[in-house]
Order: sequence, then structure tokens, then C-alpha cells
Amino acid sequence: MKNLIQTIKKVSLLILAISFIGCDGGEAALPNLRAGFTHTINADTGTVTFINTTINASIYAWNFGDESTSTLINPVNVYEPGTYLVVLTASNVSGAFDIFTDEITIEDVALCDAETVESLSATDLNITFMSDPTDSIINDGATFAWITNPDSDNSVNASCKVGEVTKSGNNPGDNIQIDLDAKLDFNTNEGLKIKVWSSIPSTEVRIKLEEIGTPANNTEKFLITTVTNGWEELSFPFTNADSNKYNKVVLFFDFNAENTDTYYFDDLTLYGNGTAPVVCDAETVESLSATDLNITFMSDPTASIVSDGAVFSWVNNPDFGNTVNTSCKVAQIDRTSAAQYANNQIIVDAKLDFNSNSGFKLKVWSPTASTNVLLKLEDQTNSGIYKEVFAITSAASAGEWEELTFNFAGADSNKFDKIVVFFQLGTTTEETYYFDDLKLYGDGSGGGGGGNDDCPEPPAGELLANGDFEAGDVGCWQLLTSGVTISTTVSNGGTQSAELQGGTGVAVGLKMERFGIGLVTPNTSYTVSFDIIASDALGEGGVVKAFTFSEGADGGTVAATQHVLTDNTTSISTTVWETKTFTFTTPGNANQVEGGLSFLIEIVNSAARLNVDNISVRLTP
Repeated sequence: MKNLIQTIKKVSLLILAISFIGCDGGEAALPNLRAGFTHTINADTGTVTFINTTINASIYAWNFGDESTSTLINPVNVYEPGTYLVVLTASNVSGAFDIFTDEITIEDVALCDAETVESLSATDLNITFMSDPTDSIINDGATFAWITNPDSDNSVNASCKVGEVTKSGNNPGDNIQIDLDAKLDFNTNEGLKIKVWSSIPSTEVRIKLEEIGTPANNTEKFLITTVTNGWEELSFPFTNADSNKYNKVVLFFDFNAENTDTYYFDDLTLYGNGTAPVVCDAETVESLSATDLNITFMSDPTASIVSDGAVFSWVNNPDFGNTVNTSCKVAQIDRTSAAQYANNQIIVDAKLDFNSNSGFKLKVWSPTASTNVLLKLEDQTNSGIYKEVFAITSAASAGEWEELTFNFAGADSNKFDKIVVFFQLGTTTEETYYFDDLKLYGDGSGGGGGGNDDCPEPPAGELLANGDFEAGDVGCWQLLTSGVTISTTVSNGGTQSAELQGGTGVAVGLKMERFGIGLVTPNTSYTVSFDIIASDALGEGGVVKAFTFSEGADGGTVAATQHVLTDNTTSISTTVWETKTFTFTTPGNANQVEGGLSFLIEIVNSAARLNVDNISVRLTP
């Protein structure tokens, strides 16, 4: 018993001693655990390598934010493009833990296609920018740079390297130039293709070919982009006539626009040996002078056009794939329904001369057949001094370009310095029209002129003079195109007739204006007859058309009344002369016939030759 008590005392003393020792040293501190990581990203593959920076932990639980996990110290994870929240929970055996999070973003990286070929030679030109061509590029107002393709994720141009062109804004003709080692050959090549990228809608891209040292020897074409903020390939065909002339390529973006925009291009290359796509022809001349008026819309004439009820715009030709008007730029006229006298006015710098010019030619496009186009000349200081001549578009030209002729006489010289263009005068029609190439033509020696000063007197009972053409080409007849002549070998009685050489896609016509003034009465029936023969069948789509017009007073505001004699004759005898007879009735008001009558006959969309003789207009018996 005594020994047991001693033992208990020793144990008690030991516990007490341990207690004292613990009190003297204070409470022991456990190690501090802190979670953390950094990472690296391979942008091409989406691979992320995590670098663990955690302190005093031995257990790691990773949640990569894409439904995948790991317990590795330094894991690797491959991501799809996107943004992810990564969570690391770190802990140790004593139960301590800490959490660290970080957000990572994986970009959607598009891979480019490295170029494998290139050539700056005229023989096989192919500028792909595989290597830096800066030393071969001449900067003329625009700055060239060889850069990484800013938009390679597409099917048109995935190239790694492209050319960048930035305009200075100081010169409307900013361009870059590439000198070649020889003249370009368009006998074995069809033309040039180029890929372009622009942030500007409807960017004009112009390629000009020049002879080094002789810039006046050049040709140029331009196209309008149809893609914005994306790559597009454009084709510029050239002809055999352009071969072996040019060894410099000049590239313009938005020619005549003084901007500071940036454009990209690539793969300027020769292509093809077959049929080229249709492109417009850039205008090379223009004049607003009365001496040699030729309004081609090469540059924007908006500041010189007065719009009076009809809105004028300088636009891209909406229909250049034809033989009549392949120009790149034209005028657009938007006619409002409320403006019966809607017109556009052009002021010229001097009085027009019709002693040395026969009149005007004008190309027009109308969505409607038989559109009345009126050309009015005025004295800009006295609107009471004026002269009007009109023409009617053909049925075959609806929705197509057609060239009209407006003849004036020598007596109209030195009177007028304002040109007014009307479409569908006196109507409430609301339509859009286009016109181009308003120009003086002829030498004043032929083609009529709208006056009857040289005409013989009409035969007894007749209103129209020289209907048998025996007096030849005199002022009463307007030979509306170069395809109209007076034949001295074909006639139906006498020795002469009018000869109209037709053409596919065009109208060739003969006209006499404002005859029978003072003799024509309202609400009266008149008979028209003429003899006609054709050299060949008119062919598919070919027609012969004939009209008369009851005219208001010359210089007045009453529009002509059209009388259709025939609008769709598709067959004319090729063996014997035929006589065609028609009747029409004039309108009921006297002011609608003050200017007499006009007569027009034309062959449309046919390559046949037409002869017309013995034209007669008289009161119906």
C-alpha cells in the first residue's frame, strides 16, 4: 500500500511538471497554408499549364471550369475558346485548407495559310506577299506596309501576309505603284485579279496601267466592292489591244476621295486566257464647256447641276453589260410624283453653237417603254428665250440603255447657255431614270436640225414635205443615228429613199418635227402612209415602229401627244415594196396642236436594212 501511494505521487508530480513546462513555453503555432497558382497559355492550341505557388499544403484539388478536374501539383489542361473560372483548393494532413481562384480566357485563333509562290515579273505576275516587297512599291500619296493579314479566318483570303494601303488625305489621287520588268501580255493572259478588303461600303478600286516614263500612255478600269469588312476578289479584264504597252501597275482606292482610310490587298495576279467577266469602262474625258460639251460623269458634277423637282445623284452605272453604255459612272434622276415639271438644269459657260454642231446626243435608261425625254435650251438670264426638242425611248429599250438624238438648227446658235432635261414632262410619274454622255455632235452640215428652212413645199393636200426624199438630206428630216442615210440606189418611184441600217440592241430612226403648223386642227382624223422594204428578216426581237405626235406650241409647256401607228411590226417584205397606212385623231384642245405634227419611224433590235419612201400625212378623206 505504501509503495502504491509513492508511485501515485511520482506520477502526479510528473504531470504537474509537464503542466508547468507547458505554461512556461506558451501555445505552439501551426504552419500557415496559402493557396495560389499562375499559368501560361499556348494561344495556338488552347493549352494551359498551371504553376502551383501554394505554401504548406500537400493535397490539391483543381476544378478547371470546363467540367474537368485534377489532383496534380502542376496540371495541364486543354481548353476550347472561351472564358473559364479555375478553382484550386489546397489542404494538408492537419485539416487546414485555402482556396485560390483565377479567370482565364482562351481566344479563338484563326490559322493563316503561308504563301508558297510569288512573282514580280510581268510574265507571271503574282504578288502574294510571301516576302516583303516594300522596296518594289512606290508610294504616291498613299503609304504601303507589309503586314499580317488582319482577317484570315475566311474562305476568300486566308493568306498570312497582305499589303496595307493608307491614304494621306492630301491628294484625291493617292496611290501606290509597282514597276515591272517588261510589258504586260494580254494575248496570253485575260487580265488582272486582286483580292481587296475595305471597311468602306462600295469602295472604288481602280487599276491603271502605264508605260514607265510615258504616263500619258495608259489605260484604266475600276470596280466597286460589294463586301464591307471582308475580303473580296475583283477581276479586271484587258484586251489584246492592251498587250505589250504597259509595265507599271498603279493602284487607287476611292479615287477622288480625300480620305485617310486604310485598305488591304493581296494576290495581285495575271489570270486566264478565256472569256472575261464584264466590267465597266472608266471615263477618260469630260467637258462642261459650251465649246465641246461632253458630260461623261468622269467626276462628280453635282455642284453644277440644279435639281428642280427631280433629285440628281452621281452613281455607279447599274447596267454596264451592254453595247450602248459601258461607262462606270452615270447620272441618276429620281422623279417625284408631285412634280409634273420635274427637271434638272445645267449652266454652261457660253452660248451654244449649232452652226458648227448639229445638236446633242444623250444616252438614257428608263424602266418604262416610250418615255418622253425633253431637252430644253434656255437663255439663263431670260427664260422666255428657249427652244425644246423631245425624243421618245423605244419599247425595246425599256430597262436598257438607248442613245437619243436632239437636233437643233443653225438659227438656234448663240442664244442658249442653259440645258434643261425633263423625263415624262407634264405627268405625275414617280420613277428613277439614268442618263449619260450628254454631248454635242456633228458639224452642223447635216442631220436635220429641227427647222424646216431648207424643205421644199409639201405637195398639194399634204402636210409633210420631201416625203419621197428626192430633195435629199435637207433640214426637214432628222437622221437620228449614223445608221440613217439617203439612198440613191433604192427607191419606189423616183431615185431616192431613206435607208435605215439597223443594229442588234439599238434603235435606228428617222424623224420630221413640227410640220403642218397652222394647218393641223384638234379632234381631227389624219392618214399616214409610207412604202417600206427590208433587206432581210427582222430576226428574233426585231420590230419596226412608227409614231406621230400632236405638238403643243414650240417653246410652250404643253407636252406632245403620242399616236402609236405601229409598235410591233415583226415582219417586213424583203422582195417587194409594201404600203403601210394608218389613221389617228388629234387631241381635242387647240393648244395641243399649235405646234403641228411630228413623225418618227425606226427599226429596233434588228440587223436588217430598212428603206422607206413616199411618206404622206394628210387629212383623212
